[in-house]
Amino acid sequence: MIRLIFALIILFLGFDGIAQTVDPNAVDGEIHFKISDDPGLLLDGYSGGNLTFDALFTVSGLDSIFKPFPLPGNELDSIYRVIFPNALQVDALSAALAALPYVEFAEKNPIMTEFNTPNDLQSGQWSLEKIQAELAWDYSTGSTDVLVAVLDDAIAIDHEDLSANIYINTAEQNGLPLLDDDVNGRSDDVNGFDVADGDNDPRPPANASGNSDGFAHGTHVAGIVSAATNNGTGMASIGYNTKILPVKIGRDSDAALVAAGDGLYYAMRSGVDIINMSFGTSTNAATLKALVAQINAAGILMVAAAGNDGNQELNYPAAYPEVISVGATNQNDEKASFSNYGNTIDVMAPGVGIYSTLPEGNNTYGNYDGTSMATPLVSGLAALVVSHFPGISSVQVRNKIEGGCEDISAQNPGMSGMLGAGRINAYHTIGNVGIGEVEQGTVKIWPNPVSDVLNFYSNESFKPERIDVVDMTGRTVYSSSFRTSVNLTDINGGLYMVVLSGQSLQYVSKLMVE
Repeated sequence: MIRLIFALIILFLGFDGIAQTVDPNAVDGEIHFKISDDPGLLLDGYSGGNLTFDALFTVSGLDSIFKPFPLPGNELDSIYRVIFPNALQVDALSAALAALPYVEFAEKNPIMTEFNTPNDLQSGQWSLEKIQAELAWDYSTGSTDVLVAVLDDAIAIDHEDLSANIYINTAEQNGLPLLDDDVNGRSDDVNGFDVADGDNDPRPPANASGNSDGFAHGTHVAGIVSAATNNGTGMASIGYNTKILPVKIGRDSDAALVAAGDGLYYAMRSGVDIINMSFGTSTNAATLKALVAQINAAGILMVAAAGNDGNQELNYPAAYPEVISVGATNQNDEKASFSNYGNTIDVMAPGVGIYSTLPEGNNTYGNYDGTSMATPLVSGLAALVVSHFPGISSVQVRNKIEGGCEDISAQNPGMSGMLGAGRINAYHTIGNVGIGEVEQGTVKIWPNPVSDVLNFYSNESFKPERIDVVDMTGRTVYSSSFRTSVNLTDINGGLYMVVLSGQSLQYVSKLMVE
């Protein structure tokens, strides 16, 4: 052990003696590391007692070690964050930690980069017309029970066209001050949270003047997801009535997106349906990958921007297979000149000249370009799908969106296989029976109302594989593989939705339980 300690100190000092520069793509003074084997000490809130860590504390001046994503029984519970004062020491300390026999990895914490017919549908909102949003709205105008987390620099929750669709956490609103009433890890988060600065205000800082301070991006993205629609004000959005959970990951001091991991963890614990990530990094960080895997396992759909490099460079989290990676198109369905492309792209969406909300005065609007703008169109469409098909899984949502895409290969010669499933079409995703809905008469369900045993019949054109019964808040109360009869005596009386799934199709019907 003594030899190991001296070796680590020599290694650390050796790195520290080399000319180092602060990494502009990483958070100053932060490292994530994962324990692979139990070292026999309590590291969460560590204050001393282990010779190796005490030596590193002494040499590097560590401030603290703690678990940023506590989740007992999960690999995220083995990841720790180290805070230390000297940003120049990040490489040396990473190497010293990685050299410990019980540390699986040690890495920097990457900063993300932004990839920048209702009565309020504006003539300049060509993107909604292109994806046939108006036809889709004939089937669904979203649901206030569907929640999309928008992780971004900040969101102007008081904007005239956003405030009505901002999520209200009633548990915190009606709870006790300074208490985490809903047990999601943050207290008093009535309208989301600022995980970058550790407070419950996700709005741009009071001294920000808007675009010039870099705090307009998140407000613009949020408006594309779900600006209040058909309210005679401002603009329309694909999400229409969908609720937004604002998650501020941009630091007040400079708007840098330093807290993406904390934002993802907060969104997951807040029970959202969809997470929008109009940002990315070229760093394939193990901590980010572990967070994405856990969120996917929780059944939450993730949508992320592919990047604005105009090439096939991979950006994360978009490049992870669990995430829908979104590229951008122009008015002619051509790949936008700035949009990334390649075999990790899943879908394309309009991303040039996209009109949306801006924070100045809480009543302004403007056009932005970027895969950042294409991504929230997909997130908003996903929200419509969840609203229209209660109880649908995140995998099924993804299949419907990809299955509803339009082929744009003719407009993009030489790019076969590089633009995913094509450009999204909201009507094809939701309204076209040929893409996912089961024709009337195919399925019979009886009795309805039901008091105990519910029976099913399906003809040869549809072979269900799964049964889900969902209450009117979207909570699944019964789930099983398909069978011709099920006993529902354990379900309380009330109105539900019964969902039969299989062959990439779904049958949805109202069900009254007595």
